[in-house]
Amino acid sequence: MPASNHLLHRLIRETGWTYEALARRLNASALAAGLTTGYDRTSVAHWLRGSTPRDPVPGLLCEILAGRLDRPVGPADIGMDRAAVDHTGHDPAPGLHARAAELLATVPGLHPHRRPRTAGEAHRVPEQRDRGADAAGGQVPALSHTELRRAAESFFTGQVDALGGDATAPVLLAYLRSTFRTVLTGRGEGTLSALEIGHAARTVLLLARSYADQCSFAEARRTLSRAASLAVLAGEPSTQAIALRMLGQDALEQDQPAVALSYVRRALEVAPRTPVAVQAFVAAQAAQVHATLGHRTQALAWLDTADRLQGLAAGDTDPFHTYRPAALHFKRAVVLGLLGDHPAAHAALDASLAARPAQQERAIMLTHVERARLYRLTGHEREADAELRCAEALNRGVHSPRAGREIELLGPGARPR
Repeated sequence: MPASNHLLHRLIRETGWTYEALARRLNASALAAGLTTGYDRTSVAHWLRGSTPRDPVPGLLCEILAGRLDRPVGPADIGMDRAAVDHTGHDPAPGLHARAAELLATVPGLHPHRRPRTAGEAHRVPEQRDRGADAAGGQVPALSHTELRRAAESFFTGQVDALGGDATAPVLLAYLRSTFRTVLTGRGEGTLSALEIGHAARTVLLLARSYADQCSFAEARRTLSRAASLAVLAGEPSTQAIALRMLGQDALEQDQPAVALSYVRRALEVAPRTPVAVQAFVAAQAAQVHATLGHRTQALAWLDTADRLQGLAAGDTDPFHTYRPAALHFKRAVVLGLLGDHPAAHAALDASLAARPAQQERAIMLTHVERARLYRLTGHEREADAELRCAEALNRGVHSPRAGREIELLGPGARPR
């Protein structure tokens, strides 16, 4: 007889919902994620007696309860933490393939692609002969599957950094549908390896960034949740830590600093198993959360930690293990602005702009937006308007909906947030 799930029972009581009310909300959330379910109060009663629904239902439950309680809720908090993660790099345990497939199928916008195949058609990575020869007549060196995945991640990271979500989200969705077509349609005979699930987690995380830039914030949160869960299945702590950091940033933007603090604490728990540059990501986010909460000493200490970690970072070509100095300068400016150190914040923005390659137009544009925000805070209206005009001009080429929204919110007569 399975043990009673006291953790889930306590959280349901805290929401004030009946079992039927929770089941209705779960069915609605599942439908929004592309699933058809028929849960009722009896289903909830079964879970309270110790049974566990198939993924991604535990994740959906976590999202619903977190929304009601206004704090992060994870599978362990509801007694449904079943991910037996292998951190050795071996393939995941039996059953994780199906769970990864279900998580992918519930990524917002990533509906299974069911184009019928012709006889004998197979989904494969192009071989060396498909890529032709170089200009000197020699063969292009063959790339392993791992190298191809990393090349794709590097390309898409550059695209997301440089362009707005309107340009990158459709491409990322098409790539995910193509790469994981056999998984999404249930036609695959094999299983996903840990490396393949990790690649899915990273690509889904980039999709979440694109959704955020499109101002599709609810979709971005759900997509980040899927990326974090996929990362756990793959034994990919770097991607998990970054997803938690981004969820914390989203909570700040939703004016939920206590929720953001919970996310960053979870990210800090994961961070020791990640490269030092990823630890710098998380430390800088901790600085911003504490600055938002008015914790000046802690915020400055975390900024110093981020600087120290950045200085220790070796030259890693993995795009998910890098934190460019320009990005750290930008985060420093945000933190110092929150703490009221406006001259130092402007100096940090100067350093960020100086370190940005010219092709990173989106990041440069957002730096001008942040400078305009600082000018508005100190009553320098003419300077703020000049920065916004510069950002508007850059955004004509980038077409970032989020930047456009920020520019409009900071327009003449607007109160800075």
